[in-house]
Amino acid sequence: MNKTYDVIISGCGPAGSLLGYYLAKDNIKTLIIEKEYFPRKKTCAGGIQHRVLKFIPFEITSLIENTIKGIYFSVRGENVFQKKYHEAFMYTIRREIFDPYLADRASDAGCDINFGEKVEGLNIAEGSAQVITSKSDYNAKIIVAADGARGCLFRHIISGKKINKIIGYEADINYSSGNNTVKDAEGRVFDLCDSVRLDFRGARKGYCWVFPKKTSMSCGMGAPWKEAAAVKSYLKKFLSGFCADYGNSDFNLDLSAHGIPVRNNDTPFCSHRLLAVGDAACFGDGFTGEGLYNAAKSAEYAAESIKNSLKASDFSFSDYFNNISNDIARDIKISLFLNRVFYGSFAFFYHFIEKNDSYFNAACRFLRGEKNYNDIAERLKILKL
Repeated sequence: MNKTYDVIISGCGPAGSLLGYYLAKDNIKTLIIEKEYFPRKKTCAGGIQHRVLKFIPFEITSLIENTIKGIYFSVRGENVFQKKYHEAFMYTIRREIFDPYLADRASDAGCDINFGEKVEGLNIAEGSAQVITSKSDYNAKIIVAADGARGCLFRHIISGKKINKIIGYEADINYSSGNNTVKDAEGRVFDLCDSVRLDFRGARKGYCWVFPKKTSMSCGMGAPWKEAAAVKSYLKKFLSGFCADYGNSDFNLDLSAHGIPVRNNDTPFCSHRLLAVGDAACFGDGFTGEGLYNAAKSAEYAAESIKNSLKASDFSFSDYFNNISNDIARDIKISLFLNRVFYGSFAFFYHFIEKNDSYFNAACRFLRGEKNYNDIAERLKILKL
């Protein structure tokens, strides 16, 4: 077994697989080490924003479960209204299918992947780096943390720094009637074929979601970590009512939990011979809680920086630091500000979205990648964030 590589990546989620693909495609000797065997269940709503597609260098159309053009909004199950956009701004996927697909593309490009092997330690020296796993030791010039918010390398690179954290609870509920329409107690019919459901005010600064797939719905709720008890309690209440409206009163509410790490201003994401991507770098969105966009983008930045580092034998990753600081880190800072603004004046924004299409259309353009957080910052005059 080969135990010496140019790059070793801990974690075979989207960020790790995409990075492995980019590097192997350029003949960089790369190993991904993943503690699980694929396919594996991944707690995730399974929504992929349209803007993510430009950072995935191969076709994923066959993996899409539903194409999303609309949103049903509600406040604690009441005042429901729908808004629709003329183009798709989101798609739903299943992570247990999506993640193996990305891993296969990395493998096809020549990246080695060791499944069922857990990274347990790391030694970084001036001239080399070593990864210690449950099965062996491996040497590399560069180590990448792509192991999410619970991994060994995540803990190493964060080094005890405080971060923002979002708690998410989720359940997968099968369609009861062979179709994905919902009729509420007032007789209104909600067609979830091309729309998601967002419900607010069940907990502070959080929301419930219902994302339609082909045979089931991903239903969950996210909010700041300290709201965990309120999130779990309200989600059960919301889903009981939602499923009763839907005609599925006999459902198994088996909730799974996951944490979404969101960086602070001083959260580290690279050091000598070590860098982090995706959740391991705390690149979760502070407003939406979404992580795939920054995971894919950080993989692209990391690939370019690693290629430059290997060519120059300089493993400080200064270009990665600058690119992330001026793009992803700045976006996250703006997203946290927008979270405070939106929930601080929730009644105003909710009413405005209901009565006026401009905010909703702007949000759709953002999800499509036609606008970004910097555009919003300029519009709101918060360039000095």
